[in-house]
Amino acid sequence: MNSLTDNLAFRISKVNIVSGKNKRYLTSGNFVTTMKLPNSSSFSSSSSSSSSLSSSSSAAKLVRRRTYAPTGFSAERDQKQKQQPSSLMAASDPDAKVDRIAGIASAIRVIPNFPKPGVMFQDITTLLLDPKAFKDTIDLLVERYRGKGISVVAGIEARGFIFGPPIALAIGAKFVPMRKPNKLPGEVISEEYSLEYGTDKIEMHVGAVQAGECALVVDDLIATGGTLCAAIRLLERVGVHVVECACIIELPDLKGRERLGDKPLFVLVSSV
Repeated sequence: MNSLTDNLAFRISKVNIVSGKNKRYLTSGNFVTTMKLPNSSSFSSSSSSSSSLSSSSSAAKLVRRRTYAPTGFSAERDQKQKQQPSSLMAASDPDAKVDRIAGIASAIRVIPNFPKPGVMFQDITTLLLDPKAFKDTIDLLVERYRGKGISVVAGIEARGFIFGPPIALAIGAKFVPMRKPNKLPGEVISEEYSLEYGTDKIEMHVGAVQAGECALVVDDLIATGGTLCAAIRLLERVGVHVVECACIIELPDLKGRERLGDKPLFVLVSSV
């Protein structure tokens, strides 16, 4: 069986959010589709971490119809699955991957006009309240990055601290917190980035990473991409190779992916 994203892509839209009530997967509040990605988006068989990850993997596009994830199985396929442990079945079955991503998407609450008018806030606290959806989120990312030579998982404050550590533990990497200014007690190295009005910084401890290490940068969401770009620059300044950035949610209208340039980005849910 090929990699996580060989045979599936997914995009889901939340509606009826004015009332604050999100519909569950495959109800009238969601539109779901799946499609096959080109082979170039899959993992290669090379052991090199820089070539083993796709350059662009994300959710598929929204359709204006309700599409049910396929659930039928042939007799031969049923027999093969009965002979496999359930954990291996979940990792290899494309239909199961569709269901897991759908569950993750439906567990994310959208809150309109927060923290200011016009903003549709993607609230991952409801995802954390759902043990299965939370576990599926971590498992899907671990399946993607295990065995890829990644020795550093760098989590961006603050919600990158939620998803980064369990991924790091599962793949045998160290976790490095990328913090806002004046939060780390030791000597730090910092990188400045632009905001809509003014600038901000991201910092990490000196000596937390070593030149030549391979890193995964993790955050919950990519919007404009400014913080992710700063994290990449900070790591690369000390000689670390950033293999990929991973986020749970992407806001494609804000074009953060474009800001990353040729740096690969992987997301589970693309919100519209």
